[in-house]
Amino acid sequence: MRPPMRSSIACTHCRKSKIKCENSGGNSPCDSCIKTGKECVFKLPDPVPPKRSEPPTGVRQERDGGSDRKKLKKIDDISKADNQRASVYAEEVLSAPFLTEDLWEQVFDLYKLHFAPELPFLHLPTIKEKLGRKFKTSQPDSDSDLNLVLLGVLTLTARFHPDLVKYLAHICNNQPGNARTRPVQTQLDPTAASEYYADILTMALGPLRTSMKVASVGRVAALLMLGFYEWGQTSPKTGGLGAWMYGGAAIRMAQYLGLGFGDIPDAGDTQVKSAELQRGSSCHQSQVALDKEVRRRTMFSCFILDRMLAGGKHRVSIIQAEDIQIQLPCSEDKFDLAMEVPTGFLKDRVRHGMDDSVLSRFIQLMDIWGDVSKFSSQGGRLNDKEKDHPPWTEGSTFYQLNKKLAAFDAELPDTFTFSRSNYFKHENHQASSVYVLLHMLRCVCLIMLHREYIPFVPVRCERPEGPLDKPIPKGSPPEGFYISSAEQVFKAAREIVELVEICQRKDKLPQSTIVLFAVWTAGFCGLYAVHFPQMDIEKHMLDYDFEDTRQSASRTEVFRRGSVALTYVTLDKMSIWLKMASTYVALLRQMDKYFVKIKQDYYQFATKNAGTGETVLRVREGGIGGGLEEYTPRIKPLKDFGLLHPEDHDSIDILDRSSPTIGDRDHPPSGETKASNSHAAKKASKSAPPSTFTAINRTPIMPAPTPDASSPYSNGAGYPTPHPEVYPESWRYYSSAPPQQPTPAQTNPASDAMVDSTTAIAAEAHDRALWECFFKKEAPRRIGTIGDLGFFSSGDLQPAAADMPFGDSSYNPSLADGSYQYLQQIEY
Repeated sequence: MRPPMRSSIACTHCRKSKIKCENSGGNSPCDSCIKTGKECVFKLPDPVPPKRSEPPTGVRQERDGGSDRKKLKKIDDISKADNQRASVYAEEVLSAPFLTEDLWEQVFDLYKLHFAPELPFLHLPTIKEKLGRKFKTSQPDSDSDLNLVLLGVLTLTARFHPDLVKYLAHICNNQPGNARTRPVQTQLDPTAASEYYADILTMALGPLRTSMKVASVGRVAALLMLGFYEWGQTSPKTGGLGAWMYGGAAIRMAQYLGLGFGDIPDAGDTQVKSAELQRGSSCHQSQVALDKEVRRRTMFSCFILDRMLAGGKHRVSIIQAEDIQIQLPCSEDKFDLAMEVPTGFLKDRVRHGMDDSVLSRFIQLMDIWGDVSKFSSQGGRLNDKEKDHPPWTEGSTFYQLNKKLAAFDAELPDTFTFSRSNYFKHENHQASSVYVLLHMLRCVCLIMLHREYIPFVPVRCERPEGPLDKPIPKGSPPEGFYISSAEQVFKAAREIVELVEICQRKDKLPQSTIVLFAVWTAGFCGLYAVHFPQMDIEKHMLDYDFEDTRQSASRTEVFRRGSVALTYVTLDKMSIWLKMASTYVALLRQMDKYFVKIKQDYYQFATKNAGTGETVLRVREGGIGGGLEEYTPRIKPLKDFGLLHPEDHDSIDILDRSSPTIGDRDHPPSGETKASNSHAAKKASKSAPPSTFTAINRTPIMPAPTPDASSPYSNGAGYPTPHPEVYPESWRYYSSAPPQQPTPAQTNPASDAMVDSTTAIAAEAHDRALWECFFKKEAPRRIGTIGDLGFFSSGDLQPAAADMPFGDSSYNPSLADGSYQYLQQIEY
């Protein structure tokens, strides 16, 4: 609990109410205003305050207890159509007193920083003008589509705004009582604020059957925002189904509205031409240009989300590039001024004489990314089509995609290429976010393409080599081909790390899932380089100078110093707002343990097999392969962009479950072999930091990183980065307690042989019981504000009070018996 501070000045509300104003002395709202949902304004009192016979209406309502809960109860009494009710409901929520004009300005700044590159359809001058008119007249806006868009903006950004998090924490907790005796909780969940607005937006869209029969550009935008939000919040239990469904609905609605057509009319289509003439004669030309550009940008947002969701195995995209018959988005200055300019089309690589922008280049790169991810998810070099075409020949998909990426780089204008000076040029014009996403996505494409022909466990390699497992490319590669290909991987990963460093210094790293996936990819490449340094010949990832001094000395060396440490800290910080980041934090830690263990196994068995003369292929058993048998069951978590299905998360559990031991052999090792194994273990420790290994089936499948009091969740810059003491780790799905130290039976290979399948079965049963109990507690809270699909399809808008957004304590996410406290009591 934050101790109250005596302030030399009270806010306007506390003065009028004659109550104590407990504030931090800064610009943050006081406790009383947070609880009542009022705008907190500090100003010097007038020398002689005027006397009034009767307080104004607003104050009288406030004293009479006009709470948000009573307002929502009034809405329930309105007997109107479902869609009209949804519109009234959205307007009531958006009329909250704390949603001031200044706060909206801050929210739009957050939107531009984190989401404008992927959702560029908001014309902020128009939205600000409508909001200004609304605040000036104090009249509700009848534009339901605008309200949906505003709720979508709050869904995406509320978690990043500390004041909104405080206001929404009070609303969600619904603490009754006097403001003097109920201090505001200091332990807040930032994602709860966005969850609140996501639930409100879902209700504002209307019942399921009704909402699926109404189409508009604003509704497409709202569905896209929900899709992007849900994609960043993928959880181990549900996967990314919510994003998949919202994205699919948005794309189908956009196709129904014809957003992908219009700039290339069919020959002889007189209806299209006459419609254009009618629009041009009935409204101003700039408004026509603005409407067309908003439609284009909305369609390309659908295209971006479609390519993101299709970045994995068995994930098919909906939109085909050849079906998009609209020109690329214009530059931001032309968009703000509502100017119609030619920009070229998706497949136009040469842009001479046309308006060019980083956003249009980013969309073209997104098209290339779709081809790269499709090649990777379909098996890469293991695909049957690639077996007869070595990667250096023109007939291979690798060659064609590599040529596409090289051409894309060559066609970039000088000011769009990667350099620190170019970043600051774009940052000076508040356009750094799309620049960052452009180059991070470009680096991810290079990494995913070139790592296809690099061995997964190159413990036998002295330098970068081609595949060691079948199918091996036919013929001899050009001189230095594999060395150059490996350098492309680590050089691209280094560029991602440098971009992260530049952005973090000014706290301007976009909290995008594309950035998240790029940081994870770079972190995995750095981890690979640390465990197999012979592969990073130029030391792009090995020579990076970074040290996280705030981490405890007990933390593994690889996560305290170097490029991996920077990516780990970044992912851990992003996990405050994006649950998807927690998955990759845990995966990065597990892969470090995996590489340590498999090298130990290799040297143990390699020493034992040396005198027998037998040839073994499995690298874990000291064989001559490159670890393809190890890589195959791990393809989905390591290669897919996000984990769509719940079973994808479960696949991480196999990281080390199949690890053989010396005791698995038909005969126990002799004394000489034990000595050799000890020597081999020492040899293995030279190429990797020492680390203890805990069996995967003895810990939660996806353990969250251990919270540290000194974790760098804030650089002191203030808004929009939250402070660590404000946002705890209580929302995580898993226990944050540090893992237990392995027992001697876990670390001794001979003892491991005595552990039979009963142990694994018991551990799995324990995990299932844990999750069943967890979701019995959490499911009612998650759907407490929106109900289930049956509620929407039936059109029943008279739920119990506990099911409403301001319901009773059953919706409270901070109850004493909550899931976090329950998980903390579990001992693994």
